[in-house]
Amino acid sequence: METSFYYWLAFITYSIIVIGIGFYIWAKRRKENIQEETESFWSAGKSLSGWSSGLSISASMMSISWSCVYGVQLFYWYGIGAAWLLIIPWLITMGGFFLLTPLFRKLKAFSQPELLAKKFGTKIRSLISIPLIFVFIVWGGAEIYAAGITIAPFLNISVQLTMFLLSLVIAIYTYTGGFQAVVSTDKIQFVLVALFITILAAVGYSAVSSSNNSFNLIEISLSAPKLENNFSTFLAPGMAIIVLTFIAYLPGWLVETDIWIRLQASKSNKEARKGIIIASVNSFIFVGIFPMIIGLTALILYPAVDGEIPAKLQDGALIFQNLMADFSPVWLNVLLGVGLIAAAMSTVDTCGNVVALSLSYDIVEPMLKNRITPKNKKQMASWISVFAIFLAFIFALFTESLWDIFYLSSAILTTTIFIPVISVFLPNTKKREVIFSVIFGFIGTLIFYFLESRGLLASIEPEFIASTQLGYILYGFIMSVLGFVIGKFIR
Repeated sequence: METSFYYWLAFITYSIIVIGIGFYIWAKRRKENIQEETESFWSAGKSLSGWSSGLSISASMMSISWSCVYGVQLFYWYGIGAAWLLIIPWLITMGGFFLLTPLFRKLKAFSQPELLAKKFGTKIRSLISIPLIFVFIVWGGAEIYAAGITIAPFLNISVQLTMFLLSLVIAIYTYTGGFQAVVSTDKIQFVLVALFITILAAVGYSAVSSSNNSFNLIEISLSAPKLENNFSTFLAPGMAIIVLTFIAYLPGWLVETDIWIRLQASKSNKEARKGIIIASVNSFIFVGIFPMIIGLTALILYPAVDGEIPAKLQDGALIFQNLMADFSPVWLNVLLGVGLIAAAMSTVDTCGNVVALSLSYDIVEPMLKNRITPKNKKQMASWISVFAIFLAFIFALFTESLWDIFYLSSAILTTTIFIPVISVFLPNTKKREVIFSVIFGFIGTLIFYFLESRGLLASIEPEFIASTQLGYILYGFIMSVLGFVIGKFIR
């Protein structure tokens, strides 16, 4: 019997479980006669406990693309200094959310577009939704792509078909269960992903130990293929990349919609803060410590030669797949395969939910107002959830690099969402200032990204910025501020 049979059995069994959860929630809502309430569809009745929201946030971040592929890849590239490019800014963000939770919940707005509409009028709601939709389609597509290239070899089918099957399962249970299904499945997915990352870290460490190699973090990091020679091991990526990473991530992540939703859906401020603490601890372990162990063990087991990464690692994106194939027995690989599937679904369903929320709750429903019945409104919300997953799948088909995806999408959050949300708290801010900030930030970031990626800015940029190819983040943020200032003087 072929090994792929066991992977298929695990995939089908897990898919049946999560789809069953979606149908259970649908049946329960129907029995309790709340099937037609779209607000409940999006907010899970605002009844989440700290554990529910915390595990849901954890599962979203503990994804194939973020912690299983990209996070491990960064530690392989830069050694321990890679912490500056993912886990450190994320933990700082969690600290910001903990401090600001009472303020955010006091606003009583389920989404950022709804928040801005309360102060600046309903027309701005659709405008601010556009960059949000873009960002979360990109993130969802990145997760589907990462899952496809990792899982496809075990199922013995094409990457494209693997991505389609994952998208189909997610679309079914989000259609039936809404946000409550996303949160409910995230609890299961958290356990599976945590188990998966823990086991693979143990597998990698065991393989290194059996080869009589020491696990000295500093010594291993010195062999990282992208280590900058003029910086210490702790600052391996270089100060320019670290600073631009903080500019790209911190402002945008601090107003990130999927976390905002979970805070608003919590029972109380206490439970919301409890969720942030739980998510922070889990992130430190499963996005920081264990991916670091896996990335550094890969540096020993699959060393770069003269700075060249072995071809079978595909620039470090396939470390998980190779560790499983080379150092794990089949029975363990099947269990790990379920963890991979869970990791993919936990992030894709979250991103799809945010896209659907922005499309339905913030654009279509305000436009239709009272011209559609509650029942049809709920049906529309369900189908838009499916459409959001489909958009992410289409994007995944054209994805090639997680590095570009995560920096560009996070930069869009910073350059288009951060200033508008902050402006809610600023006195005498006018609608046109926010509109100009969004337009200048969004278009400016995309234009400068295009110019930077084509090498058209290298000749006029300082070398320390040009070498990172991340200058567009700084320029996009400057454009956002410039748009805000121009809005003060132009009617």
